[in-house]
Amino acid sequence: MEIKYKPEELTKLPRSVEFREGKVYIIDQLLLPREFKVIPLSTVEEVARAIKTLQVRGAPAIGATAAYGLALLAENSKAKTKEEFFDEFYKAFEILRNTRPTAVNLFWALNRIKNLVEEHREESLGEIKRLIVEEAHKIADEDVEANLRMGHYAAEILPEGNILTHCNAGSLATVHLGTVGAALRVMHKEGKLKLLWVDETRPVLQGARLSAWEYHYDGIPLKLISDNMAGFVMQQGMVDAIIVGADRIVANGDFANKIGTYSLAVLAKEHKIPFFTIAPLSTIDMSLKSGEEIPIEERPKEEVLTCGGCKIAPDVDVYNPAFDVTPHKYLTAIITDRGVVYPPFEKNLKKLFE
Repeated sequence: MEIKYKPEELTKLPRSVEFREGKVYIIDQLLLPREFKVIPLSTVEEVARAIKTLQVRGAPAIGATAAYGLALLAENSKAKTKEEFFDEFYKAFEILRNTRPTAVNLFWALNRIKNLVEEHREESLGEIKRLIVEEAHKIADEDVEANLRMGHYAAEILPEGNILTHCNAGSLATVHLGTVGAALRVMHKEGKLKLLWVDETRPVLQGARLSAWEYHYDGIPLKLISDNMAGFVMQQGMVDAIIVGADRIVANGDFANKIGTYSLAVLAKEHKIPFFTIAPLSTIDMSLKSGEEIPIEERPKEEVLTCGGCKIAPDVDVYNPAFDVTPHKYLTAIITDRGVVYPPFEKNLKKLFE
């Protein structure tokens, strides 16, 4: 597979998360689409709050932001001894680790830095701090490289025509380009993407607020639909393929993604439409055998009872799972940064790690 394009040839957007001058900078996704604003985060607690409140979201973006949270600690710590610093480091690790339970990239990134620190415990304090910052930058840069590869892999196998997507797995959900976003941008660059259908994605409207905004920003032709219209546009023959991101893929190919993904998968099978998920290896959790083991985050009831700050329902009980699990039987293929994986997934996913 040949890499034909550089990130700057595919999007006009800046990186969603960066670390410079001792601060983490993120695009505040709660303000979109009304306002585009990059905000600084100065403490580990501010980074954790940004992850919890969805100022930054998307599994790869969460992982990189958490890594930069540890870099922020390393660069700003006033600890005079390694013992003092290790105490600060493990407290910060736990604060960040306890932000959101479903996206495995968060734990992958934090554990990668923790393992690095533990491997270099005998180094000087200055060297340990330097290594943490360096590793966080590597995690971010590797995410962009992985997205670029995935975008090219996807463009080779997705059919030309109309594509439907759900939630936001674009540039905003990663460090840059996106997982689904990279695929769509490469297809658009090559003239293969005729029209993008964007589900609004209730209850937080990541499709309407974020996906529609960023793809429109990059000139990709799209139509926004409410979630309950997806089946109808499939029935009308207006969808050639569906591609979504993933927050955790497990050993048998089951995967967790934004609530509403499972419904799309069932509809796709009924209408004989190919259905793909796309994610880097850091999203694959081979320690879990099936989707039944994936912890599903339940979010506040206010997300369902309100919209844009306006109350839209009486104060009743609410069930608000942030994710659902799609069984692997509905998947055509899993697109990763190491290539495309086809069924049988339990056998072929293992090959990625050999």
